Amino acid sequence: MIQKDASFYLKLHLLGFMIGRFSGSYIMKRVAAARLLALFALSTLICLGVVLFGSGVAPLWAVVQIGFFHSIMFPTIFALSIKDLGRYTKLGSSLLVASIIGGAVCPAIMGFISDHSSIRVAFIVPLICQAYVFYFAMRGYVPVVNAAQAQAAELSAAK
Repeated sequence: MIQKDASFYLKLHLLGFMIGRFSGSYIMKRVAAARLLALFALSTLICLGVVLFGSGVAPLWAVVQIGFFHSIMFPTIFALSIKDLGRYTKLGSSLLVASIIGGAVCPAIMGFISDHSSIRVAFIVPLICQAYVFYFAMRGYVPVVNAAQAQAAELSAAK
């Protein structure tokens, strides 16, 4: 078997991202955005588990698959986040755009952990981030006001 360098897997990661963006957009026509986001976040968590605990080439292929599963995340999170914000839509969207700074902070934290431990241990950082994305896809995207209204509707329907 020919030994491949890291750049080979990174290229496949980006290819997976592109394929995921197109196929994810197609799938989203038939599957609710929150459900697809939850599925992709859970799949990414599984891949990160392989990165953390796997051996051989399996962690490398898991990183390749992470590219595929990350493909729909930002646009889906953005759309779900500003849904039903009403008069706060402009503020919410500007805060979401500003939150992209996390894409600069988290790799720096990963680098720090990697320098002081190992790159494998550093993958705990995206694992934590993905766990939050999974929570967001399951429940976190529903505004508190809508959740309270839904709960009140359930209580009045039960009477």
